[in-house]
Amino acid sequence: MRLLSGIDTAMPDVRKKWNYHARWNQSERLWAEDFRQLADCGFDLLRWQTPWSLVEPHKGELHWELIDPKVELAAKLGMEIFYPIVHFNMPSWLAGRGVRHGVYAPDLADHVAEYTEQLLTRYKFRLVIPIVEVQMEAFQRGRLGNWQPHAKSLTAYRLMYRNLVKAFRQSSAIARSHGAKVFCSEPASEVQTVIDLGDAVDIAGIDLYPHMHRKHSIAEYLRLWWRRAGKPLCLSEFGTPETYNPSTRVDHYDKFVTAGIDLHRIQQCRELHKALETVTAEGIPIPYGGWYPGTGNIGWGMSLTRERPTADCDRAGVVDLTRQTDGSLTRVLCKDLVTEVLKLRDIGVRQPDTFTTVPVWLPTAAAVPTLHSGD
Repeated sequence: MRLLSGIDTAMPDVRKKWNYHARWNQSERLWAEDFRQLADCGFDLLRWQTPWSLVEPHKGELHWELIDPKVELAAKLGMEIFYPIVHFNMPSWLAGRGVRHGVYAPDLADHVAEYTEQLLTRYKFRLVIPIVEVQMEAFQRGRLGNWQPHAKSLTAYRLMYRNLVKAFRQSSAIARSHGAKVFCSEPASEVQTVIDLGDAVDIAGIDLYPHMHRKHSIAEYLRLWWRRAGKPLCLSEFGTPETYNPSTRVDHYDKFVTAGIDLHRIQQCRELHKALETVTAEGIPIPYGGWYPGTGNIGWGMSLTRERPTADCDRAGVVDLTRQTDGSLTRVLCKDLVTEVLKLRDIGVRQPDTFTTVPVWLPTAAAVPTLHSGD
């Protein structure tokens, strides 16, 4: 198994503001430290992106300087970037002419495809996710109403879902034309979305969180996805917060846990290892997987609608965050958890690397001036 981790950079629009996760966990500022820390742990595949609305705040105004240095550093560190093209974020300019939000835009698929073309022409990413959690994007925006346009109807959800599926498929076609391998990244409960995406998916990425997805065991979810989707699997997201006890299956969500304490996560990782050994022995191909996130999350327990300042972070990553008196977040590595996670790469057949340590892109133009749904 090729081992991956990641830094969550989702940026949904909530009411009249952007809730940028990389700003909350301060990776926006400390990204180089975070990249180096994960590389030093032994990860060579990093799921990371810059939100689309930051890269292209106005149609055709592309701020490659937000991505260039990250790609350069990752290459120097021997890490390949696994790039989510759209992750709970769409530029405001997609709306207009009677369209309330970009997720409704009739030309959304064309714009996502065009952005995919621009990204892959410049960076030559080999592993991409056109849209992270198609189902959850529509669910949060159209059914729960947590994110703009804050709709709460089955009709809105279905309209958004269909539009996102179409956009995923068009982006996938462009990515493949550049030789990229296309992953989905869908909640464990939503294998139907993988089926709906159909032949636009090469690797079925399952976002499996045992504290949230309780209907089946880890092994049972993997078997279900293999049986129904019929595609090689990737643990695109897997992890549990330290507040979750795998033995009792109880999550003491509001309990404060000191940064670096990782006993429950270690136990969960060992259970994952056992499940992966079992299902790969049965013939289920799982060429990619790991622990997500790398650098800790803040506020995902509340769907990024607000931070958790009194809890520091969700204590779900391999790196915890602890808030200092000046508001800064110190990184605390969970060393024993990392040791357990690294053992996962010995499971199954190692997926060959698809890149070299030499940067895979060359600037084609001068940089622009700095200007889960349940079970």
